[in-house]
Amino acid sequence: MSSSRGRRLRDAVKLLSSKLRPRLPFLHERGGQFRFHNLIGTIDLGAGDLIEIAPKVDAGKDWKTATVSLLTGAEALHVAGERRAGVSLVHNDLLDGIAAVYLDRLERAFRQEGPILLLERKQKELPHLQGTLNVTRWAQQALWRPHIFPVSRVELAHQNPFTFGLVRVADTLAKVATNRRVVTGLTALSRGLSPGLSYTKFNVFEVASRTLPEQWSAYKPAWSLAVTVLTKTSLFRSTGTHAGLGVAVEAWPLLETLLEQTLRAAKRIGLTQGRMLDCDTKRRTRLLTPACTRTKAKFFLQPDGRLFEQDETIATFEAKYTSFDGGAPEREHIYQSLSAAAACNSPVAVLAYPGKFEPQVWRVHGFNDRPTRLLAMGLDMFTVLSPDQSDDRGEELLTALEALGIDHFPAIQQELAA
Repeated sequence: MSSSRGRRLRDAVKLLSSKLRPRLPFLHERGGQFRFHNLIGTIDLGAGDLIEIAPKVDAGKDWKTATVSLLTGAEALHVAGERRAGVSLVHNDLLDGIAAVYLDRLERAFRQEGPILLLERKQKELPHLQGTLNVTRWAQQALWRPHIFPVSRVELAHQNPFTFGLVRVADTLAKVATNRRVVTGLTALSRGLSPGLSYTKFNVFEVASRTLPEQWSAYKPAWSLAVTVLTKTSLFRSTGTHAGLGVAVEAWPLLETLLEQTLRAAKRIGLTQGRMLDCDTKRRTRLLTPACTRTKAKFFLQPDGRLFEQDETIATFEAKYTSFDGGAPEREHIYQSLSAAAACNSPVAVLAYPGKFEPQVWRVHGFNDRPTRLLAMGLDMFTVLSPDQSDDRGEELLTALEALGIDHFPAIQQELAA
């Protein structure tokens, strides 16, 4: 890489890091070689140079769609500025994926609920009495226009902050998407949600901070994605020549999102089998407490996930966005997962990876059977599942845990007794 490109790459990553605020640095440079960590998407270096960063594990052609499907709205998402691309449009598949997923979510909600209508109290002057009369104002003007009634009344309003946010993102993505079906669909939904919506009435940043009312929960999937890009809309410009946009997102939070979805799926499947399963994420557990007056500091750990049965922990989980070759996990990952399981009194420690492979199991020694097994499994992060397959990962997890027979199954209990 030339020194000019290297300098532009460092500047681009510096800007990206200031936006995403990663826990670990994205770029490692050694001997003139550049390597990215924990980042997927496209970086725009300017001057027509783009760098696309694919997942670090084997991923199919739909990895962009799978990535977008894991966005909840809480992630840091960076959208690069406009770049001139000449007559041959340079586009980013991840951005197209965002547009396609947004269309699917918005279309589904619109078919189910229609446009968002909120009750809004408005002040009006009417030639008839309809609503709550402002007696003071009417009396002040009754001498020369007694037939005009200043009233306040509650009306259904198309023009509301949530419709504005959804329409603004639909219009924005329609301008930059390259798939004609997606462009047509987003344009039609924009018109259907609120014809003639005035952008000047709403502030983008205030809208993005709103919580969608519960009665419009059908729109939550679309709203979560809209919030992710809403404050970035000033970076999408429709003027000038063809323009493409770079989109990048930090990868490890998406794996944690997938782990949470998998645990919830396992809980749902367990309930259908008569098992009282529950799960949570990021609950703090005390690992170290001061043992003398000179020691002040405490230490808590937070497993990325836990699975319970009848209030007893049966597995703790650590999500690791790294490739796994089927051999032994990394030493620090082993120590972290076993320490978390021991602190939580869990019989099983699970390392969850983004790739796809058959579950690997190790017997654990030296922890008094808490934990007694370390399980490594791949969540196949970059594969898109159809709606009827949405619980497949949860089912695979339960199958892997049942094969261990820990506590609630007889196999290992017999082995331990022997």
